[in-house]
Amino acid sequence: MQDTLSEKTYRELRRKVLTGELEAGAQLVNRTLAQAMDVSLAPVREAIHRLATEGLVDHVPGAGAFVRKSSPQDLEELYVLREAVESCAAAEAARNITQNQLDVLEEVRAEFEAILTTIRCQKSQMATEGMLDRWLDCEERFHSVIVVAARNRLLAKVIEDYTALGQVFGVQRHRAAILTLAVAEETCCDHATIAEALRQRDADSARRLMSVHIQKGRKTVLDYLRSHRRNGG
Repeated sequence: MQDTLSEKTYRELRRKVLTGELEAGAQLVNRTLAQAMDVSLAPVREAIHRLATEGLVDHVPGAGAFVRKSSPQDLEELYVLREAVESCAAAEAARNITQNQLDVLEEVRAEFEAILTTIRCQKSQMATEGMLDRWLDCEERFHSVIVVAARNRLLAKVIEDYTALGQVFGVQRHRAAILTLAVAEETCCDHATIAEALRQRDADSARRLMSVHIQKGRKTVLDYLRSHRRNGG
């Protein structure tokens, strides 16, 4: 029972951090969190410790635990990790993916296309915050299916341990302007070519296409964040 409670507390606290519900720089006070989550102090302490080992929380001696503020360098490193691991995973997935997993990718792609259609109707030609949240949820699902399809527990563990997907997509939340019509169209095109390479069992193409896709994502996100900082945002 305690193990289940500890895991539930960890996952809920992790969700709050990654979605921005607990903002970067926010102090994590054990007693306050325990009261809010209706649990004892022990699972909260354990959850904060696990988040610290993942790099999502910083322990400041004499001050306490704080939600870590991601720097451009942190994101650069995460994207390098993602490119290395996920391009390899895509190649393995091309060899091992099941029809059911291909069907799931098509379902996710259909939702991407639906969001893209909605963005086209926007006068601003960019996503709202709600659209961005849906888009990032789909992104995480799309990439997660491919990692699972690789059937390589070590690759999956690297992704899970370093929370590369969650951190990268979490940083983008609440920044709707990052998802422009042009970005959405190019991303949908990338997803289609990756899915087709997987369907054709073409490991070399899947590896290359995933690598290029993640490189594009890195440039889009980091360029946006740097511009945002220069403009005082």
